[in-house]
Amino acid sequence: MWYCIDTVVSLVASHPGAALAAVFLAAIVEAVAIIGILIPGTPILMAVAGAAAMAGQPMAPFLALSVLGAIIGDFMSFWAGKRFSSRLQRLWPFAQRPGLMENATSFFDRYGLYSVALCRFVPVLRSTVPLVAGMAGMRRRRFVAANVASAFVWAPLHIYPAQLAGLSLDRLRDGDWQQAAIWGAVLLAGCGVAWTLHRTVLARAR
Repeated sequence: MWYCIDTVVSLVASHPGAALAAVFLAAIVEAVAIIGILIPGTPILMAVAGAAAMAGQPMAPFLALSVLGAIIGDFMSFWAGKRFSSRLQRLWPFAQRPGLMENATSFFDRYGLYSVALCRFVPVLRSTVPLVAGMAGMRRRRFVAANVASAFVWAPLHIYPAQLAGLSLDRLRDGDWQQAAIWGAVLLAGCGVAWTLHRTVLARAR
């Protein structure tokens, strides 16, 4: 396990620009309709950010690019919804899995503007609700406001836990069990809070 981790950390340390690009693209992919369903952007983003923390790189650039990528990804889905409207329902995978669009539409109808912010924290819905918002004709200014605000919450909730995980692993690798335990405890506490919020949003989505 340590060999794999050390290999990733070494790659990130040797190619910081590529690591930043990977986080940026992962944040975009996570929010883009269809692509976000197929490619696990969040695990990629967090793995790279965690490796960067182990390599001693600052988190600010990763945080900034994850915010920007999340905003761009959501807006791409919103634009596609406005541009192609109901034609999207005849395309794969929506034609084969109509429930994807139905769930997103139900969530959007229930929460309106707030659905754009809330959906970012729910798998699948994060890439389909912005699409539905565009199809429903939501005003661009309102969508952008919700999109930007939620991105500034979503990014830290992924980058900083990844940083804590990286720091904990780094201390563990060096044999500093006490520091590793402290970082790990902070990480677990944060994950517990995030999981509770996630379950709350998911319950409301049903």
